[in-house]
Amino acid sequence: MLTPDDIQGLCRRKYGVFLKSVVTGEPFFPLEIRFGRPSTSDEWHKLQQEISALAKGGADYRVEWAETNTRRWGRQKFPERVWIESEEEFVRSLRKREEVERFRANLKFIRAKCPNLKPWLPLNASRLVEFSAVWPELLKVCNYFLVHPQPRLYGRELPIEVDTKFIERHEAILRSLLDFLLPESAKTNADRFEERFGLRYDEPLIRFRVLDPALKPYLRLPADDMALPLSQFRRLDWPPIPVVVVENKMTFLTLPTLPEAIGIWGGGGAAELLASVAWLAQCRLFYWGDLDVHGFHILSRLRRAFPHLESVMMDAATLSAFRMFAVKSTVASYEDIAALTDEECRTYEQLRDGQLLLEQEKIPHTQTVREISTALSACEGSFLKGAHGNDLKQEPPDA
Repeated sequence: MLTPDDIQGLCRRKYGVFLKSVVTGEPFFPLEIRFGRPSTSDEWHKLQQEISALAKGGADYRVEWAETNTRRWGRQKFPERVWIESEEEFVRSLRKREEVERFRANLKFIRAKCPNLKPWLPLNASRLVEFSAVWPELLKVCNYFLVHPQPRLYGRELPIEVDTKFIERHEAILRSLLDFLLPESAKTNADRFEERFGLRYDEPLIRFRVLDPALKPYLRLPADDMALPLSQFRRLDWPPIPVVVVENKMTFLTLPTLPEAIGIWGGGGAAELLASVAWLAQCRLFYWGDLDVHGFHILSRLRRAFPHLESVMMDAATLSAFRMFAVKSTVASYEDIAALTDEECRTYEQLRDGQLLLEQEKIPHTQTVREISTALSACEGSFLKGAHGNDLKQEPPDA
């Protein structure tokens, strides 16, 4: 049989359902409590204690009693029904009177200030409680985005009467609200809050080098070693030039001169960010990373975005030739190799089973120059033409 503490625990579990009923107007009371009938086979003192506890704890619930003849204890009074009659009793049992009052006030406020949220409220009733202190500020942000979708400003410079860090602190609830309120045209598919709702943010940088001096004026670049925010790098409108992505910074800095090519430093997660750069799909794309499980994981992820991606020096021959430089690696907790070729899979398995790491910068520079130059030599003849059919060896096109 349930004790008064058990009944209060049940009320706590029902609290979310109660809040939803306040939003929807669905009847919630009387709340019937399945209390479990006392066992007449128990010892009398135990039975008496259970019945007495239920009777004494009944300030916030009601008990209906009925007399029953028992074979062992004769005629006794047992609980027949236990229930909570009203919201007042329910809220008092949970000591949440002030909280429920604030809940009702916020519910009224939201319906008045942002009527479009009405369908959102029943499934998110608990959030009215969780964020009870900041609903005026939350709605200010929502109403601003409804009038100014995709504002292209930093969150801290939006002209909204909230503190400058408010949006950062409340991203999770604001994402839910804005996803519901905004039309599809006012948001993107990005996971990051700022990108999804058109805010500026401290973007990751994509660093690249021009590997052919003749290419720099054609692309109108002020330097041959630059870094651009990811969104700006995505917007580049370059011809289908060869692109070499490498993992290690020093390897990136020492890439040799290569005809009409650029090198990209893919370290620190930058390589996987490149999957969102659509214009790379038109380029002859190469990837050279460390020979370890992680390096092949990046290769596979990139190839899912760019099926034509070619790997350089990520094969069994390279591992065999320079195995004396390999060291023990940590065991990886993932295996993303679906996009690897058969040869790459075999090399991956050797590295995984042997827990090996051959860092790319340990391969002699002369070998690097020879291998990369050989790989890119096949580009000549098919990738020398610019976006408008101009030979890249000619003068840059007019602005």
